[in-house]
Amino acid sequence: MKKKENPKLVFCRSNRLYDYGFGLVDAILSITLLSGIITYGVYFSSLRLGTVHSSNLIRSVNKEIERDIERLKLDLWSLFYSQNDGKYEFSKFECDEIASNIINLPSWNTQSNSSGQMIQSWRPGEERSKVFTGNKVLITRELSISSPIDNESLNNSIGTLNYRVEWGSENKHWLSIDLTAEAHSWCEQII
Repeated sequence: MKKKENPKLVFCRSNRLYDYGFGLVDAILSITLLSGIITYGVYFSSLRLGTVHSSNLIRSVNKEIERDIERLKLDLWSLFYSQNDGKYEFSKFECDEIASNIINLPSWNTQSNSSGQMIQSWRPGEERSKVFTGNKVLITRELSISSPIDNESLNNSIGTLNYRVEWGSENKHWLSIDLTAEAHSWCEQII
């Protein structure tokens, strides 16, 4: 009777043993490499998604602040304009003290705050952008008044708007702009 040979083992001429198939070491090594590749794939995908979300958030906040500034500019240009006479009518006090003019603008009053405040905040809704779902972003604008030169005897005709944005654990100063009634030479007419 002939002895049956193991089909997995084959001897070559040089008396070396060759194994056709995976052994325990090969299986462990393959599983380790596969799990490493999957882990790095998930890690880099989450980094990419975080970067995309952050860039969408920054772009949406910039657009929201830009819309707010455009509304304020439009209201400032229409301030003191008489449609009946077709010219601007104002007093010297209105050029010297710009704070009360800005605070009383229709676009200054947000839904969440009453008029007369120098600091106002609002949460843009998801109708503005999908990034704003869940009311996670808070935009705050603050009005500070100063004179053209650091001299107390001069008028307070420059208003600085400071925008801050909060989301998650972040609270960042976003933008500062200066507003003045002298933008189209109103105050030069009254001397």
